[in-house]
Amino acid sequence: MAKWGEKDKMGWTKVAGESLANGLTKHEQIIRYIKALEIRTKVSVRQIAKELAVSEGTAYRAIKEAEGQGLVCSIPKVGTIRIEQKEERQIEQLTLQEIAKIVEGEFLTGQDLAGTAPLSFVIGSYKPATLRQFLGRGSLLMVGDRLELQALAVEMGAHLLITAVFDVSEEIIREAERKGVAVISSPYDSFEAVSMLNRAADHCFTDKALLQVSDIMVRDVRSLPMEATVADWHRLAAESHFSRFPVVDQNGAVVGIVTAVDVAGKDPQASILSVMTKNVLMVEPRMLVSHLSRLLVWEGFELVPIVERRKLVGVVSRQDIIKAFQQTQKQPHVGETIDNLVMSGFKLEDLPEKQRLKEAETLKATRAFRTMLSKGAEGTESGESADGIMLSGEITRFMINEDGTASPGILTTIVSTAAYIAARKQYRLDTVVDNLSLQHLQPLAVGDVIEVRARIIHLGKKFCLADVSIFGAKDQLLKAKAVVSARIVKR
Repeated sequence: MAKWGEKDKMGWTKVAGESLANGLTKHEQIIRYIKALEIRTKVSVRQIAKELAVSEGTAYRAIKEAEGQGLVCSIPKVGTIRIEQKEERQIEQLTLQEIAKIVEGEFLTGQDLAGTAPLSFVIGSYKPATLRQFLGRGSLLMVGDRLELQALAVEMGAHLLITAVFDVSEEIIREAERKGVAVISSPYDSFEAVSMLNRAADHCFTDKALLQVSDIMVRDVRSLPMEATVADWHRLAAESHFSRFPVVDQNGAVVGIVTAVDVAGKDPQASILSVMTKNVLMVEPRMLVSHLSRLLVWEGFELVPIVERRKLVGVVSRQDIIKAFQQTQKQPHVGETIDNLVMSGFKLEDLPEKQRLKEAETLKATRAFRTMLSKGAEGTESGESADGIMLSGEITRFMINEDGTASPGILTTIVSTAAYIAARKQYRLDTVVDNLSLQHLQPLAVGDVIEVRARIIHLGKKFCLADVSIFGAKDQLLKAKAVVSARIVKR
């Protein structure tokens, strides 16, 4: 039986027959086949169709997807070639190569270290005795023509960015080569070089990397099969020292999550299916981490399975997100979206009991009015809930317009986000705003704390309506009112 990586006479890698019969679709089989090919192997539609017994159309579509994933590359007059896939990008750092480009510098030595990120940045404005406290191996010292500081940095294994110096000492370069550190020369002085690095970090790199779930997810996942028992959970928990595990079927599709709370006090021989949480939040690797962090708060989950075509590819926990945010705060070249910046200062609150009772009475009256008007109206009120949601936050300088009041665009973002959360909390719906009507009743100034109350007032088969009100937290006066119509993307 042929195995992965075993070649035939034409140089094609054969795939074991049983690998193609394990529940994978034809599309997935072809992608797996391409991944098993050696680098620089030629990829042909006809050859794949013949090898895997699929149509040429299916093979063509799979090759195009493989090209999108970076597995193959089409070269004119040559054909499609298997190439080395770039590694998933990590939370990026400022490397020596990027620093040299920003300050228009050149490597005098240490070109092979261009992809290295400095562990710290130090400006050479200290006396040698003081500088020793800040320098270490892997640091980057930005300094002018102070030979004693240059020599000290090289001695301690730190990289050098020498500014406004055109004749760098040959002795410094030789010692840097011996120590294995990089030396970069820039025509700008230290102040200009630092300013350029700051501007580049603020403006050039913000759109370089929006942090995605794929950047932080744990790929080495421990899971339980559907046939497992509570005793299997205890065994896996003891081995891994974790308490939350995805439950998957024979094809690797996620069917639920089981936690310590689920198995507490249960019979060890009880089936995992009988105790697990079935209605779980699952997201794809391309989702932004900032959006997932808010979903975790809204849904109340501690662990989220990451899936592609419902198949488990990783997991993310609250701790993973907190760690990622702590790291990205130090890296200004990792970008953020406007929506997430606006909503970062808002938090989900419990509705006051008085407001909850008022909404329940309103919903009851609305149902009675509908029944009186038309018993056969299209749409459904089944499952309607009076429990809306409430967000609280402060209007900041970032949110105002030239008049000094909250911008209508910012209020639209807040309203649409509140409507989305209400649909998630009340009916577990994914929605996209179709239409939004906003009445701005009173201006909101910088420093005003607001309460945004939203609830779904009508639920149809393909759309829903949300009522959103913005109140002042102190005076409880209505500041703005909106009705949001949203299309239901996924239930």
